[in-house]
Formats: sequence, C-alpha cells, structure tokens
Amino acid sequence: MTTKICSGMDKEENTYQHPAGLNRLLQIKLANSIFAAIFLAAGIVYDIIFQQHQIAQLIIAIGAVSVALPIFFNGLRGIFDREGRFMTEQLVSLAILGSMIEGNFIVATIIPVIMVFGHLLEEKSILGIEEAINSLKKLHSRNARILRDGAETLIEPEELKIDDLVICYPGEIIPADGLVSEGDSLVNQAPITGESVPVEVFTGTTVYAGTVNLSGKVTIRVNRLNSNTLLNKIVGLLKEAERSKAPIVKLIEKYVSLYFPFVIMVAATTLFVTSNISRAIAILVISCPCALILASPTAMIAALVRSARYGIMIKNTAFLELLAEVDTLIFDKTGTVTYGKLEIEAVLAQDCCSRQQLLEHAAFCASGSLHPVSTAIRNYAHEHKIKIIIPTGHKEMHGRGVIAESATERFYLGKLSWICEEIGIKEEQSQLQNGSTSVWIANQQKLLGEITFADKPRPEMHEAIAACRKLGIKNIYLLTGDKKEIGERIGAFLGIDGTISQCLPEDKLNFVNQKKAEGCKVLFVGDGINDALALKASDVGVAIARGGSDIAIQNSDITLNSDSLLNLAQMLRLSGMTHATINQNILIGTSFSLLMIGLAAGGFISPVVGAVAHNLGSVFVVLNSARMLKEEDKAPDSTSEMNISAE
Repeated sequence: MTTKICSGMDKEENTYQHPAGLNRLLQIKLANSIFAAIFLAAGIVYDIIFQQHQIAQLIIAIGAVSVALPIFFNGLRGIFDREGRFMTEQLVSLAILGSMIEGNFIVATIIPVIMVFGHLLEEKSILGIEEAINSLKKLHSRNARILRDGAETLIEPEELKIDDLVICYPGEIIPADGLVSEGDSLVNQAPITGESVPVEVFTGTTVYAGTVNLSGKVTIRVNRLNSNTLLNKIVGLLKEAERSKAPIVKLIEKYVSLYFPFVIMVAATTLFVTSNISRAIAILVISCPCALILASPTAMIAALVRSARYGIMIKNTAFLELLAEVDTLIFDKTGTVTYGKLEIEAVLAQDCCSRQQLLEHAAFCASGSLHPVSTAIRNYAHEHKIKIIIPTGHKEMHGRGVIAESATERFYLGKLSWICEEIGIKEEQSQLQNGSTSVWIANQQKLLGEITFADKPRPEMHEAIAACRKLGIKNIYLLTGDKKEIGERIGAFLGIDGTISQCLPEDKLNFVNQKKAEGCKVLFVGDGINDALALKASDVGVAIARGGSDIAIQNSDITLNSDSLLNLAQMLRLSGMTHATINQNILIGTSFSLLMIGLAAGGFISPVVGAVAHNLGSVFVVLNSARMLKEEDKAPDSTSEMNISAE
C-alpha cells in the first residue's frame, strides 16, 4: 500500500531515501516544477518588458516541456500497465497536450506544477507512516555499556551478544532486550507497549530496547540480538503492513481502472458538443482520481500509526478489514486470559495449627523446590513477610510432594493421598473443593491444613469481554489444557459462552476449523507454542508478545506488545473506525469528482482552477483520515478481579 499511487511515483517498494522523507522521483519532479516555474516567470516578464510574444512563448514552452516530459513518460508506461497505476499521468498528459495544441503554454506549465506541489503535500501529510517508523528508529540507543572483566566498556548495540551484561543508568535508553539481573527501577515502556504509566522492573523482569530507564541503575542480561529486538520487529511489521493491500484497496483500484474510459468519453463529448478545448482540458485535469485512490490507503495508514500507539502491531492491512467481520472470539486460557502462574487462593488451617504457622510450615517445605506450587508459596511468603526457614534435609518426590526436615521435626507438602499414606492416617476429604489446585501440609502425626492455588484471570478480562460484545462479538469461547473443573470455573466467572478443557494443540485447531465450517468469522487469541496451529488457522490470529512464544508470534496476524487484553476492544473499535473513514472518503472523492466534472463541462472551471480543485479533493480525503489520529479513546480502568480469599 502506498499513498503515491496518484502521484505517478515508481510503484515499486516505497523507499524514502531523502532525510526529509521525500521519494527521490518526487524530488526530481519538484526540481522540474521549480525549473518550469522559473521559465514561466521569465517568459511572462520578457513579454511584458520587450513585447516579443513569440520569444516569450518559446521560453515558457521550454519550461512546460521540462515539467511535462516525466509525466508523458509515465503516461506512456500506463498504456502497458494493467493495474492502472499511471492513470493520473495519462489524464494530465492529455490535458497538457491539449493546452500545447491550443498554444496555451502558460496553462500547460501551471497544470503540472500545481499537481506536483499538491502531491508533495500528500507525501508530507501527517499520515505518512514513515514518520512513525522514523520515530521508532530514534528510540535506538547509540551505544551500550557492558560489563567485561569487571570494567564498564561502551560498544555499539549491534555488537551485543546473548548473555552479555549491560549496565543502564537513570535517564538512559535501554539498548537491548533482556532480563534484569541486578537492581530495580522504573522504566517508560510507552513507545513499545503503549503503557502510559512507567513500569517497575526488578530482578527477573523483562525489559526492551528503546525503553527509558527512569530511576535506578540496573544490570541487564541480553537475551536477544539487536536485529531481533522487539523494537526492530515492530519497525519491520510497520514496513510490511505499509506495503500490503487490503481487499477493499484492490476493489477501489479495479473500480478506478474503469473510470479512465468514462472520463475520456465525457471530455470528448464536451469537446464535440461545445468545440471548447479548454472545457475538455479542465475535465481531464479535474478527473484525476487521486481522492478515490487515496480513500483507503490514507485511512489504513492512519489506523496502522494509531494501532502502534497502543502497542498493537498489525502485519497486513487485510486483517484490519477482516476484523470488522469477526463474530466469534476464542481465547487460550493459560498466559492469555490468566497470568500463567499459580498464586495462593485460599488457606485453611486445622484446629491444631494457626494460619500463620501453616504458611510458615509450607514455606519451610517449599524453600528448596522449583515446582510452580513451591514457587507460589515462596512468593506469597516474601510478599507477606512470612519467615522462611531453610530445612536441614529436603527430598522432593516427583508427582507427589516434598519432605522437609529440621533438627527436631519433619513436614510434608503435597497430595493428600500421598501424605496420608506417608504418615499412616485415614485420608480426609478436601474442604475447599472448588476446582483449584490444592496441597496439604502435615507433620509426622497429623494433617495441619490445606492451601489452594489458582492461575488468576487478568483483572481487565471482565471489561475486555464486555467491550468486545458491544463491538459485535456474538460468541466467546475458552480453550484450555487444564482439567474440566478449572476451565469451567474460569469460564463461568468471566461469563464466557463455552469452555473446552483438556485441549491438545490439534484440539484447538479442530475447534477453530469447526467454528469456521459453521460460518463463523474467528478471532483467536493465544500466547504459547501450543496455540500456533489455532492462530494460523483462524481468520485473524492475535498473539500476546509479552511473555509469548516466538512461534506463536510468527503464526499470528496481529501482535499485542502490551499484555492488557483491553487492547482487543481497541483493535476492534479501530477496525470499525477505519471502515467508516474509508466509506466517508469514497463518498467525498466520488461526490467531489462528479461535481467538478459537471462544473468543468459547463465551463464554470478553467484548467488551472481544475488543477487546484483536484488537489483540494485529495486534501479533504487526507484530512478526513487524519481525524483518526486526533481522536483518542478513553483508557478504561479495569478493577474486576477474581474473588480471592486467603483467609
């Protein structure tokens, strides 16, 4: 996709080589226009001073030919171009030739000059996605401070290797993607993830190149090469999306290709009926279909730039169009709807043990284990300042639990059946049967209590689901590899229409294909390797970049850099807004062209005024699309959390 379709630029890849962002061919045409304008002014002045009309006309003709030759060349190319990419040049070429035949070299010069300056304004409009790309490139750090042999050394980010230790001080741009290995700070991640509030980072937190360290010194262990950072991926996605064409763009271009014979017929009929070549020339000039051709690309580019502000990376503009048709939303659970990590949900101590003591015993057992349940217990203990005593003996029984010993006692943490077997008592029934993961704690004589865990839904899920329903989503499903009780509990809490549990990757794929076979337009949201097949098969696949697998991201159509699923609603809303803007642009372009053609045929518009009016139509379309960049959505607060009781 490119906004230069109406300006007759080279239709190959849109490359901006000039520092100011101008295409080289446009620079040449601009230089020709300035040259022609100088000759035009010189000819008029010469005629006024020396009263030698023929020489003055010759001077003006030189300028007219200089500015017209590139247009003539592209007009000839258009004869052999089946895609109609040089229709504007063909119409303007006919208008210039008509003016020259009429002997009006002033008009023959002014028309292309005005057109070129109009296209210059289009190229430099606020809709140019190149500005967004350049602003992202400016986020790159110029150097990286690494720790080698105990000393700090400055190198270029391109020289960084995996596992290099990078030191970043307050106020500096983080030069690489990696994990914080030492220190804590606040980081401004707005340019990458769209988060307006600085994020607190500490040991183990992922940070991204291009974000700004605000408050503290941190040491970062590099986990991605410079060429593979999230920032560079975003730049690549924007470039890829800009070159893509949505189906509606192709439809408009097909329609415009039928427009050329219509204009020629109207101009020829006007000339035949009125014998007034100026009217025919005015029709040719005013009929250049720039406004129509710009109708979709400008809106799509505005949508891409706006989506990037929210951390939404769209790989192809076709998916913006498909989003407007989506009626079925399918979520993966773990890491998408939930955080993908266990947290303590409830604590129930027996009469022989206090809640505080139970948690201390649990932390004692969990201190030497890497199991997710043990990690959740340790995290809870650190958060609530519960004392953790390191056991003198520790044994992990895979699939069953943990035995931890002190000098005087032995404690058990694990499955109820295993613990009862170990200490020789009758198995009790859990008092917290709610579909959650649970473990029991016991000493050598008796059970001390039970702790349940849950992978909690994200706090914004209720609001995100409600917003998606308002935007046209009819059915929402949850797919999970967890057991039925856990999946249905989460689904019921969120008000999801259906939950499919114990899903393998092929089960997710089959469910997506089933819904598509039923005539549904499917949007699938996931983050893991096991979601890759479903992401690829869905009409639109959305991957969570933060914490998500590279395979999932590669197989998705849209990537959310922020893990807030409120951006799903932003994405759907943006798709609807884009379609509305395109329809408005088509109406503006069509109405304006027909009105101006009528006025030109009636002799109310001269060729020069027609050239100005043609550019006005394009400007109206560009400004209408620009409104998408000005309108801001309110970022809703998300406060609905799953009711967690740790009492």
